Amino acid sequence: MNRLIKLIALGIYISLQSCAQNKKDTAAENKIMEKIEYQKEGMLFKLKYEHLDCSYEILLNDMPIITYFGLGERSGLTVDINQYILKPGKQEITIRMFPAKKEENLFVSSLSKNSFVKIDITKNKEPMTMLDQLNAKGKGNEYKWETLVYKTPQLEKPMPYSEYKTSFEVDAKDINWKIVGWSKSKKLINDPNIHREVDEFYDNYKKVLKEGNQNKFLSLVRNTIYEEAASKPWNKEIENQLTKNMSDYAVEKRNFIYPCKKAELKFFGNGRVVTLVCADTLTFGYSPLISKTAKNMMPKSHTFYLHKPEGSDKLEIIR
Repeated sequence: MNRLIKLIALGIYISLQSCAQNKKDTAAENKIMEKIEYQKEGMLFKLKYEHLDCSYEILLNDMPIITYFGLGERSGLTVDINQYILKPGKQEITIRMFPAKKEENLFVSSLSKNSFVKIDITKNKEPMTMLDQLNAKGKGNEYKWETLVYKTPQLEKPMPYSEYKTSFEVDAKDINWKIVGWSKSKKLINDPNIHREVDEFYDNYKKVLKEGNQNKFLSLVRNTIYEEAASKPWNKEIENQLTKNMSDYAVEKRNFIYPCKKAELKFFGNGRVVTLVCADTLTFGYSPLISKTAKNMMPKSHTFYLHKPEGSDKLEIIR
């Protein structure tokens, strides 16, 4: 029995009829994932970020972890980054700064002297409850370490774009997960058919969400569920929870809004990963698939990154 059917059997409430149909629809295209090696504890890497007067991208090992082309400022937000760390050693950070958005359909012409992006990367032992942390502090035991603090330097003059690179080191003892990610994927950047294939993938993704087909949607996101769960091997519940979240998400009634008139390919992962981004001013820098649901009226940008795994000529979602 493949992994998808196992996950469905563990707790997704789908009728027996739909499960049987799913076997016919997806058995041929789904591959068996490696079993996650659960461990008692591990290390969780987090990135905290803030900015002023700019739009920006933050990449880890040439994969986007934060993209912001919106209105206003965001400060003190944090994201887990284990799933972007594929091996120990040097981890490359790239920060790309663009002019800030002034109005819904207008960006300012350049970055200002006040523009900056600041990141703070930490690692901490997991699992750690608040009580565990208080006990550790009381005993003088360390449970959290600062790994990198970096702020982009002040610009000497206004400019339309600026890019900065920094890095941090990850000890082999701090990685107790095994994920391949995009490290062995095919190079896509010079593939003459890639734009057509990506367009077709996006069309199918949108169709699956419109249909509310849980099984097909889980088939599309199976790799990203697995690798996110595998990068936190101390949490035995995360895989089931992620799967249930995705399953519930697939059946939400939604309307796709802000149709993107011009979408462009953007490559990451050293040319092994591709995505579509809008060039229209209103939705610039974001996915061409944006929707609203009755449950959440805030627009949702359906952002995902595609690759062709080693030995395959078919696009799959990797993040």
